[in-house]
Order: sequence, then C-alpha cells, then structure tokens
Amino acid sequence: MWLFISSLAIKGVGVLRESIIAYTIGNTLEFATFNTLRSLVDFFLAFVIGVPIIESILVPKYAHEYLKNNTISFQPIWDQTLLFSKYLFIASLGMLFLVSYLKTEVFDMDMALWVLIFSVYLALNLSNSVLFSLQKTIGNFQKYSTQSFINAVVTLTITFLLINLIGLKAILISAILGIIFSNILLKRSLRQNLNSNITIDKSNDAIKLKDINFYKMISVNHAIFIGFTGRLLISFENDYQINFYQYSFIIISSFMLVIVSNIASVILYRSATSDSSSLKKTILITMFIALAANSVLYFFGQQIIRLLYQRGQFTALDTENTFQFLKIFLIPYTLFSITQVMIQPFLKKQITGSYDYVIERVGQIIFISIGISLTFGYIQSDYKTAVQILLYFSSFSILLFLTIHLRKLLQPKTNLHTI
Repeated sequence: MWLFISSLAIKGVGVLRESIIAYTIGNTLEFATFNTLRSLVDFFLAFVIGVPIIESILVPKYAHEYLKNNTISFQPIWDQTLLFSKYLFIASLGMLFLVSYLKTEVFDMDMALWVLIFSVYLALNLSNSVLFSLQKTIGNFQKYSTQSFINAVVTLTITFLLINLIGLKAILISAILGIIFSNILLKRSLRQNLNSNITIDKSNDAIKLKDINFYKMISVNHAIFIGFTGRLLISFENDYQINFYQYSFIIISSFMLVIVSNIASVILYRSATSDSSSLKKTILITMFIALAANSVLYFFGQQIIRLLYQRGQFTALDTENTFQFLKIFLIPYTLFSITQVMIQPFLKKQITGSYDYVIERVGQIIFISIGISLTFGYIQSDYKTAVQILLYFSSFSILLFLTIHLRKLLQPKTNLHTI
C-alpha cells in the first residue's frame, strides 16, 4: 500500500512539474528538440539502466545472501557502477551529439551544453538506479518509496526556482541535483553494507547482460515501453508534435497506468490469484475502472488540459492540439490497463515453465508492432499515423493473445483417466 500511495504522489509531482514547464516554455521548436533528446535518454533509462533492469540483476544475486548475512559488502558493485558510469557518459556524449546535430539546423553552444548536461544526467542515473535497487534488495520498501518521493519534490522545487532564469536547462539541472541529493540519502542508509569487508563470491559482483531477461522486462512494462517508443517515433516529425505527445502522455500515464493499474494490483494482491473466479473478478473491475477513466478523459479532457497547462506560454490552440493527441491514447491505454493485469498470472513462479513462452510472445508482438509502424512512417513520412498504428496494433494484439492463453490457464484441469 505504501508503494501504491508513493507512486501516486510521485506522479502527481510530475504533473505539477509539467504544468510549470507548460506555463514557462509552452510549445516551441527548442522544446521539441529538447523532448527529442529527452525521449532518447528516458528510453535508455527505462529499459537499459533504469531501476527495473538493475533490480532484476541485483535483487536475485544479493537478496538471498543478505538474508543469510545482513552485513555483506555492496562495495564491489558500487565500484563497478562508478566505472560503468564513466563509460556511459562518454558513449552518451557521442550519441546525443549525433542526434542533436541531425535534428537541428544550427548546433550552437547552447545545444552543446544540453548534450553535456544530458550525458551527466544519464551517467548519474546509473548510480541512482543501483542504489535504489540495493535498497530494495535489503527489503526496505518504505524507505525506497520515501526517498523516491523526496527526489521528485526536490526536482520540482529547483525547476520552479530556476526555470525563469535559465529556461529548459533548469529541468536537467534540477534533475541532476535531485539525483545527487537522493544518492547522498541512499548511500547513508546503505553505509553499513558499503563499508563492510564481508564479500560474496566474486562471480556475483558483476552486472552482466546475460542476467537480464529483456523479453520479460519489456512485456511486464509493455504500456510504458510502447509509450516511450511512440515518443521516439513522433520525434521524426520536424515540428511541435512531440511536445503535444509529451503533454498528453503525462496525463494518460497518470490516469490509465498509475491509478488504474495500481488499484488493480492492490485488488490482485488481496485476492487469491490462483482462484480463477477471483482473477476474472479483478480483470472485470480493472476494465470498469479503466472505462470510467477513459470516459472522464474523453468528455472532460480539454478541461483537464486547460486546468493543468493553459496559462502563460501555453495557449488555447496548444490545449486543442494536446487534446487531439490525448484522444489517440484513450482506447489503446484502456486496453493496456487491462493487459497489465492480465499478464500478472504468467509471472507467478508456480506456473512458469509451460507458460514461459507467453511472456516471450508478448515481447515479439511489441517488436512486430514497432516494425510495422516504423516502416509505415518511413514510407509515408507520416509518423503521427505511425504512432497510432503502433498503439492500436500492439494493444489489440496483446489483449487478444493474453485472452486466449489466460482462458487456457484458467481452464479446470480434469483427470481424463477417471471413469
């Protein structure tokens, strides 16, 4: 429940931050270029060095050892993290420089400074992900949630104080300062294990690619993965479309993913998930909640956008354009809210094995959807329609696939040899 409340609070702080950006920056080509770079960085954070990825490596390796001896040393993994951060900084400098050079007509000192700050932000995030994952490894979920919320509040406060002075750079500088502050708190809470001399087998110290189940990571977080991929697709449009995508995605992710999915997760956790009737009930409740949220956004979406964003540099025309993007999200993300719950039974340890292929197939459906939409966007030079293809094809396909296999999973197992 604490994780549920904190995730809602963090998302609320994120919406407030976007409101400040809308008021001060509005909708400009400079902001579109910024969002293009941010989409690359956020995608990399979420699915390469983000907390879920690092957590999937560290928790299985260290949690068992920590239960046996709560003074084991985390220092080897921290030393490796610092080394990887340096490599990541250098690699991201080259990648972001290339993208910004191709995206903008003039590569000036301001753009170079953006690239430098984004690279620092990306490198620092790796250390933050490792520290947060180690916090989860020792089972300190309340402190994990509290520090995540503090990080979000610090970032919001600094953004508010600096954005009128230095513009878009305030967003990155505030994020960097928030990460540094978060790292200090996290290292303090982990100091016993960071200063310990008791180590485990050296073969367990390294972060290795073979430890990551990419299909599982993408499938479990398919709604976010597809949303971030859509933002990358729309960045190929050389206009303001990515800004409207960003503003609308913040709203849809708050309503459809955080509220709906977290409520469904609480219901699923409290119910006997091995009982097919309980699971069906959970899916039905999720569907009704998702449809209710969908209806609210469809009928009152413009009013919500106006309330959150329309002031300062954000005009009435920007509200209308953002609402048009919001409507594109409504049906797919209603379905994603349901599929995020439907996929949970296939992650249960007691049914893995014969159903492992389901997670893999969901990942393959996502990559097929990306391939189709990217091909269409390239041929037609219409990436807004390509985003719609990605959202609708993937959401309907995943829903259909999971429905078929969930019915198989929930079928009563009868003894065919009984007379």
